[in-house]
Amino acid sequence: MPRPDQPTQLTRRQLLAAPLLAGRFGSPSPTPLPPDLAAQWATAYGLSVTPRAAWVPETTPTVSGLATETAVAVLVVHHSETSNSYLAEDVPKVLRSFRAYHVSSKKGWPDVAYNFFVDRFGGVWEGRTGSLVSPVVGSATGGNQGSSQLVCLVGNHTSVPPSEAALLSLTHLLGALADRYALPLGAETESEFVSRGSTRWPLDALVRTRIIEGHRAMSLTSCPGNAAARLLPKVRADVDTMRTTKLVPT
Repeated sequence: MPRPDQPTQLTRRQLLAAPLLAGRFGSPSPTPLPPDLAAQWATAYGLSVTPRAAWVPETTPTVSGLATETAVAVLVVHHSETSNSYLAEDVPKVLRSFRAYHVSSKKGWPDVAYNFFVDRFGGVWEGRTGSLVSPVVGSATGGNQGSSQLVCLVGNHTSVPPSEAALLSLTHLLGALADRYALPLGAETESEFVSRGSTRWPLDALVRTRIIEGHRAMSLTSCPGNAAARLLPKVRADVDTMRTTKLVPT
């Protein structure tokens, strides 16, 4: 599996800017969290996660009955491959456009594909309904690889890297997800899962992957863009540093 070049690093001050408090909320076979505990989880990791209800209009039917993962093995980073010039107040509208496209006949998915979004201002958004409470199964072009949670950077990172604010929030979000689902420590640590079929991994193939990977490692795609992919080794190292130095098991 190709390994991107080492990117420019965030400073330690930036990395540790938000508080990471004690607590492990996950297990290898996670069960849904009640909404109040989900809010505590978001707060504990220095994250302000905008819930799904804040950007989906009340008139939009709520998706129910989405499958949940029995175990999470990999956190997959995507990009939306859309404009980087949106304003902060535009983000809810942008997310609604993603959802409309994903549930249309062109994609035919039951809901927006991703579990979480990170915008260029560092905002973190719950994507597919229920993702803040439980490991809802996502969708992905090229096949649903299996045992994953999907995080999408809002923007096009083919040649333009994610903003510093987006990278910091991405790092905190991935760290929170890795700890919640009891994924092992180590920037280069690998896990295994059985593929549900993709353009890269056939159905029932045993896939060995690093805990945090780009979409391109799961399917034949350029996602999350070269500029974002080059940053993933540093993101993995930052997540590992945060989990190692800040998380105190209870």
